[in-house]
Order: sequence, then structure tokens, then C-alpha cells
Amino acid sequence: MFIIQKLETIHLSSSQKEVAQYILDKKLEIEKLTIQELAHQTYTSPATIIRLAKKLGYEGYESFKKDFLEEQKYILTHFNHIDPNFPFTKNDTIQTISSKMTTLSKETLDDTLSLLKHDDLQKAVALLQKANIIHLSAISYSLLLGQTFQLNMNRLGKMVHICPINGEELFMDNLIHEDDCLLMVSYSGQIDSMIHLARLAKRKGVSIIVITSLGDNDLRKYGDVVLNISTREKLYSKIGGFVNENSIKLILDILYACYFELNYDDNLNKRINISKESETTRFSSLDIMKESES
Repeated sequence: MFIIQKLETIHLSSSQKEVAQYILDKKLEIEKLTIQELAHQTYTSPATIIRLAKKLGYEGYESFKKDFLEEQKYILTHFNHIDPNFPFTKNDTIQTISSKMTTLSKETLDDTLSLLKHDDLQKAVALLQKANIIHLSAISYSLLLGQTFQLNMNRLGKMVHICPINGEELFMDNLIHEDDCLLMVSYSGQIDSMIHLARLAKRKGVSIIVITSLGDNDLRKYGDVVLNISTREKLYSKIGGFVNENSIKLILDILYACYFELNYDDNLNKRINISKESETTRFSSLDIMKESES
């Protein structure tokens, strides 16, 4: 959850509300304000500001201000052209909708790439490589995207097991072992059953990769490495999950591609040979799609 969302939802005293509203109104303008200046502007005290920061999980004003400014810079510099929650209107033409959806996809992919850190990605790929079995936990559309990742990895001989989140996670303690890896995908990061599964895995010493939104949520606290989803959509008030779904798909595709590259020639041969054996009836009259005879 973003700090801005917490400020709008947590219980605050009247004086803390004054500080919170001032911060929400001024946004990046608080960068140069000391705690004494902020207290003066809001007719409060430094002690009130410190108590507000602690309610948000920070030790003090400076650490809060640092994260708040970084969050605001992210929000203000991404998705300037299209509203990710309502990317088109009821009066848009088919061509306009097509153009807006394409722009939204491009912005999502660029944003996702900007959030991927080299060292985190490298660590995640190493954990996948080391794992005896990869257990993938997700729900809804994220689960469908995870099944595509499962198919791709299985074709390379790397076992990916889908963990059902429907009460069966209670029995996963017997199936997940220390030399496995748990890959967890959740936009909100606040699904109780997934957090319970993460807790079980952490207790057994299982490596955990978390793919989730920016900001603070319970699931990311269990990750040995966290990969960030493009975070601009609301949980419910939206036309569809276009941004987070495209972002998750890109991250999973990148993980697959980086894993593939570890043994490029061998994996390429596996992929081609499996496709030849299992897809014997496929053909095309288009030259660009035809396979060579060799």
C-alpha cells in the first residue's frame, strides 16, 4: 500500500489529520520543509508529526519524507497520457480505444522495466535455477499467467507446481521442501491464504520470490527477493486489470527468458524438439511462418 493510501485510510487525531492533509495537498513541495517548518505551516508540533510518522511505520519525519517523496515522484512521472483505471470512455470510437489501449500497454511495459533492479532479478533467477521444484502461488488472472510460465518452464524440464489457494494451501507444508522455491504473485499482497502459505514456507527455510505492488504490504515481507509490479491501478474501481496483468506477464516472461539463457543452446534444442514432436499437425501457407526443411 502506498503512503498516500495509508494517509487517507488510517485513524488519525485531528492535529495529525491537519498534517496529513497538508502533505497530500503539497506533495513534492514538502521536500525542503524541516519538521519545525512543517509544524509551523500546519499549526501543530514536531511531536505530532513524529507520532504521525510512527503510525505509518517510520522512526521519524525524515525517513517518512524520503519514502513519500520517492513515491510521489514515481506517481507523477508515469502514466501521464492514459488513466490506468479508466483508459477509455463510453464515447470513444473503436480506433480511439485501440490507440489508448496500445499506449497503456507501452507505458506499462516501460514502467515495469524501470522497476526491475539488476541484482534482484539476478537473485530471483539464481533461486529458480537452484530449486528442485518451483511452487507458484497466485489467484485469478495472475494464476492464468502463472500457468503460462509453468508451461514454458516445464518444456525446459524445470518442474513448476501450481499451489491452489482454495484451502489446499493448508496441506502444502507436506509438499514444499527446503530445496524448493516458492514464487508468489499478488498485486495487493494482502491475501490471507497466501500470507499463511508464505509463513509456512519461511518456517521451513524455503526460498521465496514475491512479485507484488510497490509500497508496504504483508506478503513482500516474506520475500527473499521482491520484484515490483507496475503500481497505478486501484483494487476494484477500474475497467480491468490491464496494467497489473501486463506487468506480471512481462516479469514472468523475463524470468523465463533469463532462466532459458543460463543454458541457451541446450534449452533451445529442448524447446524445438518438443515442439516438433508434439505439434506435428501444425502448418502454415505463409512463408514467414514456414519452418525450414532441415
